[in-house]
Amino acid sequence: MLSPELKAHFDTFGFIISRQAFNLEEINKITNEAEKLWMDDRKTSSSKDDEIVSDNFLERNSSLLELLDDDRIHDTIAGLLGPGFVWAGSEGQVTYHREHAWHPDRPGDKEEISYTRIKVMLYLDSLNKDNGCLRVIPGSHRLPLHGQIEPENRHQRGDTVKPFDVTGQDMPGFPFECDPGDVIYFCQSLWHGMFNGKKGRRYLALKFAAHPTTDKHLASLRYYKNNFFDPPSVLLNSNRLRIRQMVQDLQRLGTIKVPPFIPFRDD
Repeated sequence: MLSPELKAHFDTFGFIISRQAFNLEEINKITNEAEKLWMDDRKTSSSKDDEIVSDNFLERNSSLLELLDDDRIHDTIAGLLGPGFVWAGSEGQVTYHREHAWHPDRPGDKEEISYTRIKVMLYLDSLNKDNGCLRVIPGSHRLPLHGQIEPENRHQRGDTVKPFDVTGQDMPGFPFECDPGDVIYFCQSLWHGMFNGKKGRRYLALKFAAHPTTDKHLASLRYYKNNFFDPPSVLLNSNRLRIRQMVQDLQRLGTIKVPPFIPFRDD
């Protein structure tokens, strides 16, 4: 069960971390299963580099799929998002780029960023600020700070961050130095970035969203994921009740007519 202290930390700063939630044996199994999928991706990829960006990643592997309702993750998400939260997809990435400039995944006005969507990160390598750990700006998932960073773009587009004229890696922030087995939870409206990245940096991402209650929530979910309201059959037909509960209402919600979503930026 999520403690009141951790809930307060997430609400205020936009993130929490669970150190060594998974032991060495568990993380080795997770890594081995992920590498099998990445090996398949490499066989079919037309890319000339080694970088892999794979969506619906956990959904392709029955062992990894169990992470969705693992008590350690599920109970934390339930405590942060409340009843009726929904599954928003997964990623499995092997990155070779050196940096990912500051940005929020879900930028916007007060209504947009107050709709809580969470990204859960499991890094499969030890990372620190010198080799590409995730960095976040605490409290930047809420106004006014959310809109005071790159106010025109909601994304760092140049060598420095506006309006402060500091480089990305010199921007004040919290470095998520971590080891395999740690689990990071952060709000997708939180400003985050990565600098000094090492080659072959590997991670899994699980995404969840609070139960949508407005037209804008529904339109935003569809905008950021085309097939959001058409979950894979492996989830709809899962023999695990809590997995089915995350997706069982999505098809109905997808039939509701809502105005088109107008994002803060479109790139």
